[in-house]
Amino acid sequence: MQLAAVIGKVFWEGGLRALGAAGNVTDHLEALEQKDLLRNHLHSQIRGDREYAFKHDLIRDVAYETLTRADRRLLHRRLVGWIELISGERVGEYLDLLAHHAFQAGAWEQALAYAQRAGEQAQRLYAPRAAIEQFTRALEATHHLALAPLPALYHARGQAYETLGSFEQARHDYEQALEAAHDGVAEWQSLLDLGSLWAERDYQHTGAYFRQAIERARKLADPKLLAHSLNRLGNWHTNVEQPLEALRCHEEALAIFQQVQDQHGVAETLDLLGMVGSLSGDPVQSAAYYWQVVELFQEMDNRQGLVSSLATLLLCGDTYFSVTLVTVATSVIEVRRVGERALTLAREIGQRSGEAYTCNCMAHCLGTHGEYAHALELAHDGLRIAEEIEHRQWMTAIHWVLGALYFDLLELPMARQHLEQALRLSQEIGSLYWIYHSSALLASVYIGLKDLTRAESLLTAALASDAPPQTQAQRLIWYARAQLALAQGKPDRVLAIAEQLLASAAHVSNGQSIPHLAHLRGKALALLNRPAEAETALQAAHTGALTRGLQPLLWRVAIDLGNLYRAQRRDEEAEQAKAFAQELIEALAATIPDPSLRTHFLQQASALLPRDEPLSPRRAAKGVFGGLTEREGLP
Repeated sequence: MQLAAVIGKVFWEGGLRALGAAGNVTDHLEALEQKDLLRNHLHSQIRGDREYAFKHDLIRDVAYETLTRADRRLLHRRLVGWIELISGERVGEYLDLLAHHAFQAGAWEQALAYAQRAGEQAQRLYAPRAAIEQFTRALEATHHLALAPLPALYHARGQAYETLGSFEQARHDYEQALEAAHDGVAEWQSLLDLGSLWAERDYQHTGAYFRQAIERARKLADPKLLAHSLNRLGNWHTNVEQPLEALRCHEEALAIFQQVQDQHGVAETLDLLGMVGSLSGDPVQSAAYYWQVVELFQEMDNRQGLVSSLATLLLCGDTYFSVTLVTVATSVIEVRRVGERALTLAREIGQRSGEAYTCNCMAHCLGTHGEYAHALELAHDGLRIAEEIEHRQWMTAIHWVLGALYFDLLELPMARQHLEQALRLSQEIGSLYWIYHSSALLASVYIGLKDLTRAESLLTAALASDAPPQTQAQRLIWYARAQLALAQGKPDRVLAIAEQLLASAAHVSNGQSIPHLAHLRGKALALLNRPAEAETALQAAHTGALTRGLQPLLWRVAIDLGNLYRAQRRDEEAEQAKAFAQELIEALAATIPDPSLRTHFLQQASALLPRDEPLSPRRAAKGVFGGLTEREGLP
């Protein structure tokens, strides 16, 4: 029992014999098994050797503690020799055992070698916790050997900590790697690591580290290192609302990687170019990049990259971000398929930040299609993970999407609470991208709460310039300005903003309607008493929303059409529009799991319907609106 305890909770007959077990080992093991102290495993990790396990950890612990420290070290050393002997060329299958026993034996050179290899193997297998355990052993072994700290070990362990969302531990290791760097490449790597890590929390730190990395890469005259640095700085420019600078960085990096025929570098750059396209307001081009990247990452088995690319691909479809954009048509079924694949991968490799990000992206898409139950569940799951790992960027993003969902559900106080939190976090991390997004949607909430002064103050503080928008986030600021102008009774300004937004999207629209902007124009034209033009715009919004399955927009457009028809005394068409809207509202309400939220939404949305009801809702809904069918996307 003592010898078995040295091997571990799981042990083998051959190991016991190698440690000098006396007598008939098989008979002894069978007797212990009959006493319910051990159990025999049907399958063995070591080929051709019977495997056993202690029935309870306490039995093993007591047996181990009865040995002296000197005896334990001697026996662990014998086990290293035995495992090396039986493994032969298959030593890679036993690295974890070799690292453990070499460490316990105090065989520090062997412990360092085996633990480092075991850690690298665990990283390749996407097992970050096992990697941390092994790299920690390796680092302790260097201490016992009185070796200078090895930057590569701190870098590797820092990566594992970052994957798990352990910010402080990752920062400590990256800073140790930077301090211990004995050559330019190691220093460069540490600067890049620290910049990427700080992107979770503070963009000012991020930019400073990336600029230092570029300086170091230029001094080293290494094109690959320079290209990687340019990509990281370019992504930083994207997140601080400087898309042209970002584009220049990524295009220079892509040219370098193509010249040196580095496929990994090409894939990384295309992924970041896709992000620039998305955040700059061209989801169609962004999606084209991401489909290329997904294929490349699959070929390279880059699962972390694949998680990010699949999740971001979702943002190229209809989301709460894309109300002023032409997007890639994406069905709810496709959103679920792509999103579930990304979630599964993130969970398999233990990438908690990737899991939170994917939850956020799926919530965006499902919410715009009226899939509120699933969207809310994903958003709250993502927020829980982001808070646990203290990932402020994803905390900001998910508070934002929760604000959008509650705004959609007409729960304005709850929406305001989440968006105020998103704005506070975005200011803390110094992200203009999220400051613009949070300010724009929070202003829309204040407009809904009839606090126009506060809405205007928010929009002015976020973006005082009247220059044409260059990014997706700036477009949302202008969209909120149009909503404010509508509430202030300034329809001419609404039309001017809408035309500006449409014109700036003309290069990607190919004549397609943008339903939210068409809806905005229709309401402004109705206020200007231009009913024919208003009807054309609202019908375009209705068709676009119906085609894309945007149920939350659809019922709002139907109400505005009903009001327009009522003003023209076209009562039958007004009732048809009202019935269509009412049926949509009731169907959407039925999908909301929380009873109080469901009741609140139903009451608030129904209160917006016209009051007169010459026709019954069911009969009227079968008129010019054609009723609702499962094919058209109603749950």
